[in-house]
Amino acid sequence: MGGAIFVSVCAPHALRAQSATARADSLERELRRLEERVESLERAKTAQEDATRAVIRDALATADSKINSFVTLGGTFEMAQGWAEDTSGGFERLLLLNTAELDFEIQVGPWTLGSVVFEYDDGTDTLLRTSDDGEASVDRINVDTAFLTLGDTREFVPYTSLGRLIVPFGISTGDPVADVLTLEDPLTVEVFETREDAWLVGLGFPTPPRPAARLAPRPPPVRPRVLNPFFGKLSRGLGYRPPPAVPPPTGSELTLPPAPPPRFHVGAYVYNGATRGAFRRHGWHPEEHWGATLGYRNTGAWSVDVDVDYNNSVFDSRFLETEYAPFLDQIDLVPGMAASVKANLGRVGFVGEWNGALDNATFRDDANRAVAMRPGAWQVSLAYQFDWNPWVESIGSQGTYVAVGYSESYDLNGVTRLVDGEPERVGTVPESRFLVSAGEWVLDGVRFAVEYSRVVDYPRGQGGTGKSAHGIFSMLTYEW
Repeated sequence: MGGAIFVSVCAPHALRAQSATARADSLERELRRLEERVESLERAKTAQEDATRAVIRDALATADSKINSFVTLGGTFEMAQGWAEDTSGGFERLLLLNTAELDFEIQVGPWTLGSVVFEYDDGTDTLLRTSDDGEASVDRINVDTAFLTLGDTREFVPYTSLGRLIVPFGISTGDPVADVLTLEDPLTVEVFETREDAWLVGLGFPTPPRPAARLAPRPPPVRPRVLNPFFGKLSRGLGYRPPPAVPPPTGSELTLPPAPPPRFHVGAYVYNGATRGAFRRHGWHPEEHWGATLGYRNTGAWSVDVDVDYNNSVFDSRFLETEYAPFLDQIDLVPGMAASVKANLGRVGFVGEWNGALDNATFRDDANRAVAMRPGAWQVSLAYQFDWNPWVESIGSQGTYVAVGYSESYDLNGVTRLVDGEPERVGTVPESRFLVSAGEWVLDGVRFAVEYSRVVDYPRGQGGTGKSAHGIFSMLTYEW
């Protein structure tokens, strides 16, 4: 009996001990499974975030700034700083908004392309009289260019553009970044860039075939060499820890648009100029203001673009029309020509250009001096791209680069013009301009550049000072 009682009392304690041990083992296994599940979810989340970042990065690298399916927004912002002498012995310090542009491209279909560029103007070139007989400048927003192009030159040879545009004369297209790599323009662009209300008809030949889009390896990036690495090390030294970079997909390829074949192009245009010829009393006549262009170009890492242009009245350029406005009725029509070559030879870029009048402009200035002038200018420029690779088609559009340029003018020593009753020398540019520039795209769309400038004025015997002047400038450019 006693043994039976002993067993009946002790058995529940043993069963409870075994049950507690089993529950503990089960709980431990459940916790282990939960930990493994959490680790799996964390790995999946990290992989998903990495993939999302890669997709966003690739999408942003190729995405346009689309407002809607038809309109693309771009623009340029430039802030200039510097110090410069002038050939009269003075100097000035600069801190100014040099460029502020908004560019709209409107393309409803492959055969139509509209372009409108709005620019900021600080108004200092036009002073307004105030109520207290003072003068003040007024900030303005101007339409720089606005035109419509009809025709798809990739598929068919003829096209036409009409509106306010930079007519083809020399290398200038009106783009403040793409035309030249130096901060100051060469004298060819400064004197002869021509913006007018015009109608252009062009033709490219031969008609390109319709090749299929091609797959190509993802090109390696061109890396900045100076400022970007320096500030990266400095920021990390101060404690900044950038997010880990996501490597590009291995073995991936890009779908590239068809490469345009080498082509010849010709064009002719008429424009509404300010000069007047034999029909000046009867308003504007298209036979008085016209021009033509002929050229050849191919694209790629080794490319060349050769153009010869004609303009029936070079005094309709922005500079000459403004500076010689009181004398245009005497000057009539002065034809001119431009010849240029732009080439990319691997990591080296080259530009050579000559623009000039083909006949004399004769008139009397406000000092009653007989003037006979045949304005012209030429330039040569070289650029070098660091960290170059064969995919780079435009020198200076990425990474780090240096550029040097030299330009000269002739018959642009100026004339006398009465301004508020006081004689002033107008219509003059330096006889020569030498530029050395270095720039780097420090961030996406952001370029910082510095430049040294040396100009030489015309001799005293030609109305100038015969002196030279120096300047140092910097420019922060944001382009999108």
